[in-house]
Amino acid sequence: AYILEALPLEDRLVAWDLVRAERDGEILLEVSDAVRETLIAHMENTELVAAAEQLDTDEIADLAPDLPREVMQDVFRALSVEEREQLRAAMSYPEDTVGALMDFDMITVREDITVEVVSRYLRRLDEMPDHTDQLFVVDREDRLRGLLPVNRLLVTDLDVPVSEIMAAESVKLHPDEKAQDAALAFERYDLVSAPVVDSDGKLVGRVTVNAVVDFIREETDSEMLSAGG
Repeated sequence: AYILEALPLEDRLVAWDLVRAERDGEILLEVSDAVRETLIAHMENTELVAAAEQLDTDEIADLAPDLPREVMQDVFRALSVEEREQLRAAMSYPEDTVGALMDFDMITVREDITVEVVSRYLRRLDEMPDHTDQLFVVDREDRLRGLLPVNRLLVTDLDVPVSEIMAAESVKLHPDEKAQDAALAFERYDLVSAPVVDSDGKLVGRVTVNAVVDFIREETDSEMLSAGG
């Protein structure tokens, strides 16, 4: 992304054509808005659909405003029902809210199972979501009951139930809160991730420190550009 931003337009498009197709989506997320527009204008609709399909639903929502309508329609059709609902939810929140920062890639467990069951479940996963410092404990209605720090999980006897080692009190964010307030909470409590719950206490997503850092960086860049006219 940094190299593409540094190149003049003609060289940028040549370099872009040489990028492996499976990385297109990730790079489009990282480049500046102006550069993203030039890259997208240079791509066929089929290439854009393929690039979007590499991404998580929250990342597609970030890219959606710059994609042609027909591309987004094809992307929607390729998603599962659950992913479509997640994408609609992510796209419904203004950019400066917690809802726009949250992602849906997280691990949930029940409080009535043992550490051994949780450990077996984790070992079956291909990989854990980025910035997984804790698991989210929910009931059968997906209401948040507590948090299970991974470091606590690792040092606890296998026969201990989750309810005995989970943290019942935690920082909870709400989708309609200001993103700036979430950034302050992450700084104040030194958070890596935080749950996002709706008005009924149901877990709807999470916010991770990388999303908060990106938000702060974008706000800072915007302020610097405004100051420079």
